Amino acid sequence: MLVVTLFVAIAAWNATLNTLLARSGLASAMQVAYDTTLPLTALGAVGGLTAATVAVVVTLAALARTFAPDSDALGASETIGRTALAYARAVVVAVGGVVAAAVGLALLVVPGLLVLVHLPLVFVAVAADGEPIGRAVERTWTRARGSRGRVAAVGLAVVAVPLSLAVIATLTALLPPLVELALGVLVTAVACAAGVAAFVALAGSMDGSNGGSSRTDRVSPTTSRQL
Repeated sequence: MLVVTLFVAIAAWNATLNTLLARSGLASAMQVAYDTTLPLTALGAVGGLTAATVAVVVTLAALARTFAPDSDALGASETIGRTALAYARAVVVAVGGVVAAAVGLALLVVPGLLVLVHLPLVFVAVAADGEPIGRAVERTWTRARGSRGRVAAVGLAVVAVPLSLAVIATLTALLPPLVELALGVLVTAVACAAGVAAFVALAGSMDGSNGGSSRTDRVSPTTSRQL
């Protein structure tokens, strides 16, 4: 069910992004034509893109909580407030992390790569483990020591297939635009779900190799209320 939700959210994200590029004139400036757009104004496309982004991140967080052994998507063992806070932190980490990675890559390259390597594990820590953002960053930096190559390899494997499909679609016109969009969204959704599962398992293996404890031992009542 969550994978289907992720498919719909990614489809909405792609459609609203195409619409925004078309309505803003950027598509014309880049000499690119988008056939799959929505009947929205540029401002409406911005709102739709924002909502779709949040939907994608929340669904990925729900998948992380589902794959993790000590949590679930709806937070059956948590208060509603604590579960909502975990999802809110996940959105902040995902959006803020992508922006930080983009800035780092544009300015100095290496900082951006470091952010990209650690971002998935920080996301898992806040979404599945319920940790505050600051503690998640600190803990991820520590437990990823000596395993950054593995994390980078998993990340590359996750993006390789959708990226290859996007390149092929850009260079060729083998499929109708709507079919091309649906296929791309499907591949991306499956790759993202598999990536979340892989990063949750990787984080668990790092905890085991580093003598990590259970989720309830890692999060104290006082730190769980900190952002």
